[in-house]
Amino acid sequence: MSKSKGNVIDPLEVMDGCTLDALLSKITDSNLPESEIKEATIEKKKKFPTGIPECGTDALRFGLLSYMIQSSINLDV
Repeated sequence: MSKSKGNVIDPLEVMDGCTLDALLSKITDSNLPESEIKEATIEKKKKFPTGIPECGTDALRFGLLSYMIQSSINLDV
């Protein structure tokens, strides 16, 4: 995962919620090549069609702690 490629979700976006427009603006304001911006935009629209709903701090902590014993973390909002 790479923050510069736009395929990382900010924990604050999960805790506080985030609109699809805000997610897409981070991608378009990045330093990615146009082809990768298009790919990342399609992926965000597919995974988060209405944005990220507010989940709260405790929900994020619980989700992360639940996956501590595994090798990778796969969170589903």
